[in-house]
Amino acid sequence: MVKLWQAALLVFVVVAGILFLKREPLMLAWVAVNTEQTSLDQRIDLIKDNIEVRLPDEGAPPYPVVLQFHGCAGIRPPFQEQWADIANRAGYAAVIVDSNGPRGFSRDEALDVVCGGKALIGQERAGDVAAAIKIAQNDDRLDASHLVLAGWSHGGWSVMDFLTMDGKTRTPAGLTGWNGEQAAVDGAILFYPYCGPGALSRFRGWTQAPKTLAFVAGADEMVDAQECLSYFEARQSEDARIDLIFYEDAHHVFDDPFLEPDWIHWYNEDYFNDAARRYEAFLEGLN
Repeated sequence: MVKLWQAALLVFVVVAGILFLKREPLMLAWVAVNTEQTSLDQRIDLIKDNIEVRLPDEGAPPYPVVLQFHGCAGIRPPFQEQWADIANRAGYAAVIVDSNGPRGFSRDEALDVVCGGKALIGQERAGDVAAAIKIAQNDDRLDASHLVLAGWSHGGWSVMDFLTMDGKTRTPAGLTGWNGEQAAVDGAILFYPYCGPGALSRFRGWTQAPKTLAFVAGADEMVDAQECLSYFEARQSEDARIDLIFYEDAHHVFDDPFLEPDWIHWYNEDYFNDAARRYEAFLEGLN
C-alpha cells in the first residue's frame, strides 16, 4: 500500500510539474477555444472599411506593401501617417489597419480592455493580420507578393503571434476558414513589441523567417524591454536576418511627436530620426 501511494504521489508530482511548465500555452489554448468564432470573410468584412491605403507619388502600381498595425490604444492618424509617408518614399504602399474602431472601442475603452489584456490579445488580433493580407491580395494596386508587416507595441505582439501560425494546427484565436495560404512575408518591422506572458513567440517558433527590424526601448514603461531584448538576441544567434536596435534610454512610443502634453517627454527626436532612416533603408533593401 505504501508503494502504491508513493507511485501515485510521484505521478501527481510529475503531472503537476508538466502542467506548471505548460501553464502559459494551456491558458492561451483555453482562451482561444473560448474566443468568439468568426470566419476569414467575416473578419475581412469587419476591418475592410477601417483600412486606409496610401500610395507613393511616384512609380506605378502594383506597389510592394507595408501593412501597419497600431498599438493597443488605437489609431493615431498623424502618427501612423508619418510612417506611411516614409514607406511611400521607399516606393511602398502603406496600408494602415484599424483594429479597435470596427470593434467599437473608444480610446479610453481601449486603454482599459485592450491595453489591459482583457480583450483582443495578440493571438486573436493575428486574425486581423491574416484578413489584411487577404485584402491586400485582392487589391490590384498592391503587390502582396512583396509584403512587410509593421507593428507598434500591441501591433508588434500581434504580428509576432501571426508569424508563429501555419493555418493548420496553429491559427489565430477565433478565426476559421484560414488555411495559411498567403503571400510570403518579406519583412517584419517591430517597434517596442510586447514579449511578455501571453505572447506566443515565448514558446513557439516562427513559421516564417522574414528579414526583421526590431526596435527595443531600454527605458520602456509599458512593456518589459529586457524580455524583448533577450528574445531577439537569442533569435539573432540563430538568424542573421534580424537587425536589433536598442535605444538604452528610450521610452515607449519614443517615435510619437503627437503625444499629449503629459506624455510628450517620451518622444525623442534623435531616436525618431534614426529609426525613420533605418525604416526607410530596410524597405529599400527589400524592394
